[in-house]
Amino acid sequence: MTEHLRLIWARLDHLKRMADYLTWSLQQVKGFSPIQDWAALTPEQHESLAAFRVRFSEFQEHLGKTMRAIAIEEEEHPEPFGAVLALMEKLCILDSTEHWKLIRELRNAVNHEYEENPERLTEFFSQIIEETPALLDYMNQMLVYCRKAYGYQG
Repeated sequence: MTEHLRLIWARLDHLKRMADYLTWSLQQVKGFSPIQDWAALTPEQHESLAAFRVRFSEFQEHLGKTMRAIAIEEEEHPEPFGAVLALMEKLCILDSTEHWKLIRELRNAVNHEYEENPERLTEFFSQIIEETPALLDYMNQMLVYCRKAYGYQG
């Protein structure tokens, strides 16, 4: 096994652990969403929202890095990232590059536009709750591909 395949396998193992934490956070947040009254949230609920927001963001970022590593293994040029996305769609890891870009925009909003507006926050958290299963599915499709293509056992 090449060093690069070891890197991909390590990233996949890490993604699976991250997915468990993201799934746990998703279930916590779904228990009190959609949020009607932000002022009524407990400190624990605020903590759950913060953890979910960070886990969503980090999971999406790590998926992208793993996609880039797979593109390199497939001897595809990893720049621009749109070429990586097109390859992931071709390999049936992504359903569409446009959907990935929508999720990427949410990820960027997670890190740059965390607002105080309650209506916008409710909409934002509803969107990331809705898109989390797609991210988890992308990881699962990536695992299927890596098992077939590279003999990944994890």
